[in-house]
Amino acid sequence: MPYKWRGVAVFCFAALCAGAPTTIKAESGPWTATLDGTWRWQAGDNMRWASAAFNDAGWPPLQVPGPLPTGRQYWIRLHLELGPSSDPGLLLGPIAYTYDVYWDGRHIGQFSDLDRGKWFVPRSQTFHLPLDLARVGGHEIAIRVDQIGTNFGTNNPHLAPGNSQVGDFAALADMESARMSAEFQPEILETLIVFGLALAGLYFLLLPPSVSQGPAFRWLGILLLGRALTVLCETYANSGPLNVPGNVLVTLTWMFIVLNILGSIEFAFALFRRQVPKAVRVVECLLAMLAFSWPLPYSALFLRFNTFAIPSIVSITIAWTELRKRTPDASLNLFFFGAIGVANLLGVLAVYPVHAPISLEIGGMRLWVWDIAYLLWVPAITIQVHKTNLRFRDERERLRGEMEAARQVQQLLLPSQSSQFQGFDIDAIYHPASEVGGDFFQLFGVVNGSLLVVVGDVSGKGMKAALLVSLIAGALRNRKSDEPAHVLKELNALLLGSSEGGFTTCCCALFGADGGVMIANAGQLVPYRNGEEIPISPALPLGIEANADWPELRIEMAPGDRLLWVSDGVVEARNGKGNLLGFGRAQELATRSAGEIAEAAQQFGQEDDITVISITRGPVPVHVG
Repeated sequence: MPYKWRGVAVFCFAALCAGAPTTIKAESGPWTATLDGTWRWQAGDNMRWASAAFNDAGWPPLQVPGPLPTGRQYWIRLHLELGPSSDPGLLLGPIAYTYDVYWDGRHIGQFSDLDRGKWFVPRSQTFHLPLDLARVGGHEIAIRVDQIGTNFGTNNPHLAPGNSQVGDFAALADMESARMSAEFQPEILETLIVFGLALAGLYFLLLPPSVSQGPAFRWLGILLLGRALTVLCETYANSGPLNVPGNVLVTLTWMFIVLNILGSIEFAFALFRRQVPKAVRVVECLLAMLAFSWPLPYSALFLRFNTFAIPSIVSITIAWTELRKRTPDASLNLFFFGAIGVANLLGVLAVYPVHAPISLEIGGMRLWVWDIAYLLWVPAITIQVHKTNLRFRDERERLRGEMEAARQVQQLLLPSQSSQFQGFDIDAIYHPASEVGGDFFQLFGVVNGSLLVVVGDVSGKGMKAALLVSLIAGALRNRKSDEPAHVLKELNALLLGSSEGGFTTCCCALFGADGGVMIANAGQLVPYRNGEEIPISPALPLGIEANADWPELRIEMAPGDRLLWVSDGVVEARNGKGNLLGFGRAQELATRSAGEIAEAAQQFGQEDDITVISITRGPVPVHVG
């Protein structure tokens, strides 16, 4: 409801070059009067200049309307005469990025905060005048200006005609609201687009795993949310109400900038299914910490460079690297990232008065080139991520089928757990850590009633290890000798040209019909006889040295004696606390059955293939012939 002014208000601008004070009369009712004319200004900072009794006659004149002074700190003052009023107010135009207002020496308000966040873009603001200060007669307005953070543009603020006024507070508030609405109108279209980006970001973040098929969509969602929220904070700083402290707005903005940068970097790597290097992780952590701990220059150039340029530089670099590696669709993604990079470069240059096509007008609303770029990029990159996910899903299904086929082949190559050899009780357990493993064991009955046992482990995992195991199994079936040392030499000659830098551990034992056992070991864990380790001399694994030798050790096994092999998957089982099962626990388990040992290792925490082979000499002697 409009306030009524009682009486006549008289305003006088004290100017050295002026004669008698100028009198402005107003009718009763809601009204305002401009504060155009000659002010006074002085560079520096001195709180005495806020006093109504201070004589500023020696200060240089400042003509309003016109450009404001340059420099970081200065004061401006105005003398006026006020008539009677019931609800007086003061409207100041876009004077500076941060300032404090004093009326007759009393602090009545501020724009932004001189001691904390210097963030808001200069614009008009209305202040209430306490009735005890709004007496009829002469008054002094003193404004303390601190231009630190003047970095949302290169032009110094100007006071336009009628920007600063005094009068009925409600009328002034209506004027300020109308100005803010007019200033915000060109940003409506961009704000709608930014809200659309935010909704798209939430959509990608909330996709179920069965649809997202990897982290790319997740990081795309974080990227879009970070960018949208950063732009919304900047829009708020340009034309939003001042009821959010500047330091809070700065903190929020940097949080969203970090989200945007981290999302952009991680998305570029996730798009090509690449592992993020540790050095990049360190840089990301430093960036996040510096954003909240270091007094960064909160300039428009710095803001836009971090928000726009850094993500584009990283994305283009990764896409270019993938293009050189002939990665599918790398050229298309390089085009996308390049287009966004050009738009973002224009965003960085927008803080300068450059004559570049950085925006276009649509129905009185402004649309920036980077908004157009994102409108085109988001659906295009969404299709690209979906195509990439489908390609990797098909590739994953193909590999899964191949691994399953390899697993089935590997199972066929391993002896059946029900294998029976006269005079021996055999208990064998094999649990690969994945579809296919690198452990292997083979049992062969020899014509004289003996039993040849070969236990080993191929370095590496997956298809390569499975192929080497198949190669070893074929070589063992076509071996030229049953003597353990000769068997190892044959395998070593085969693996020297097939391991491709890897190696194979192997233990070979020939159980004779007379109770003797010849053992040769090539780096495999030594077997246990009746729960005790057999003292076999250490020797090199297979596939390393062409002229290596593996000495044989003969032991005797009476009826009922047991020889046990466990793979390193048993010894290296690791629990949730990071503790290994170890050799001590393995030896304690050595008297149990193969199934119990394997189950104990699995429950402790399986990380590698688990193989347990137990050979017990039967009570009935083996007859030769």
